[in-house]
Amino acid sequence: MSEQLEAERPRGRKPRGQGASRRGEILAAAKRLFAEEGYESATMRRIATAVGVSGAALYVYFPDKEAILFAIAEETFAELLVALEASQQAHGDPLQRFRAGLMTYVEFGRARPDAYRLTFQRKMINPAAPGRHCGDIEAADRSFDILERSVAQLMEAGLFAPGDSVLVAEALWACLHGTTAVLLDHAEHLASDPDALAATVVDTAIRGLLRAG
Repeated sequence: MSEQLEAERPRGRKPRGQGASRRGEILAAAKRLFAEEGYESATMRRIATAVGVSGAALYVYFPDKEAILFAIAEETFAELLVALEASQQAHGDPLQRFRAGLMTYVEFGRARPDAYRLTFQRKMINPAAPGRHCGDIEAADRSFDILERSVAQLMEAGLFAPGDSVLVAEALWACLHGTTAVLLDHAEHLASDPDALAATVVDTAIRGLLRAG
């Protein structure tokens, strides 16, 4: 019993005025617990203990676990946006720049498996999640805008066949998300090298969009 009480006792507390740092620690601890123990098992009390704050202090930052899960999604999309924006500065050729953006998405998800799952598979993790979704996150909208705008520009330049740029962008995202999810959670079923598979999916998608002739 004494060991259990010791495990549940919050660790050393930080001085006041470190709210941003504390919030980041809460998200990091929750991300780890959600991934290791499952969303349902990782209670607010467990999260508070992992961070080293009281339960009451945790509720100052987040009202419930869903709010924490949503904050993880916001953080992940903010990092994705930075990565996508950087990918668009790396190449002068428009098709190479477009390809770099698609590859960056898959590489981003593979490098952050827990954050990716918690962000893009939130309904699987918490089927009872309320109505807030990725469309409520500005960085998510801006990330998709990079993809849609790139598609539209390549259509206007005559490199891609004309069409509905939003529809094409959503189809591309479906390919990217599906590929990322397979590489994260079903790679054991693949005979192919993961890097080669991702590159082949991206290159095949681009070839399918090129204007004939």
